[in-house]
Amino acid sequence: MDSDLNVGTLSGLMGNLRVGDNSPIRIMGVINLTSNSFYSGSVRKKPEDVLETALKMEEEGANVIDIGARSTAPYRTYDISTRIEQKLLVEAIKVLIRKINIPISVDTTRSGPAKAALDEGATILNDAFGLTQKDGHSLAALSAEYESSLIITAHEIRPKSGGNPIDRVKQALERSVELAISNGVQRRRIIIDPGIGFFSDKQISNIEWNCTVLSRLSYFRSFRFPICVGVSRKRFIGILVGNKPAEQRMFGSLAATAIAVYNGCHIIRTHDVAETLQAVRVAAEIRKQEKGLSHIRS
Repeated sequence: MDSDLNVGTLSGLMGNLRVGDNSPIRIMGVINLTSNSFYSGSVRKKPEDVLETALKMEEEGANVIDIGARSTAPYRTYDISTRIEQKLLVEAIKVLIRKINIPISVDTTRSGPAKAALDEGATILNDAFGLTQKDGHSLAALSAEYESSLIITAHEIRPKSGGNPIDRVKQALERSVELAISNGVQRRRIIIDPGIGFFSDKQISNIEWNCTVLSRLSYFRSFRFPICVGVSRKRFIGILVGNKPAEQRMFGSLAATAIAVYNGCHIIRTHDVAETLQAVRVAAEIRKQEKGLSHIRS
């Protein structure tokens, strides 16, 4: 086993939920509010549909609802204005806040929509750009002010070419974590995400990059923060299973999810809650038994 597994027990807070080594694997159910999303099956445009989906996800076992109104995928074909993003997030949170019993996370990289979402009751900020964008300092400051949890995704300010994916993800996370802490974000409220699907390199294929990172998740334990992974229906899975569109990538997503759990992640972000929960429970139990056997052998 990787030596970085032996850095002590990891724990933190995601909203009001304990996350980490001694907690169940937490599941974030994803709801997107515009067709800007890469996966049309996750889009809910009417408030009543957002509520219905969130309630269903909660019933299926989701621990958090993660809502986004703007795609941050590197290959998106158009963008959403700040005004529209903020309006959609606020409308969605208003319809959810007194109807669901689990925390609400907002997937945004902009401080205006983030503040509006926190004012409405969201307790988790999920920044896919890892505080590297122009609003990065403001987002970190907002997280500190509202004492929200902050999911920091590895993101390179100036993408490189070549090199070790693990080293590059670590360097990106180091920069972002330092910025968060310097702006007052509590360490116990920081969660890291290795950014599956967000790195692009002409010398390293999308498949090689993402599979390398997933196979070595335990290296990121050295940060001493809980680890969140989002592989749900992503492009590299579609390529691996025969160039399938997002609508046909669920089974491949479940395989990647099981690997991520086995290799040490604490939170899974998914479009398919019920199916993912089954994969998570099986992988988590196998991992638990392996850790026990490893301890006995040592």
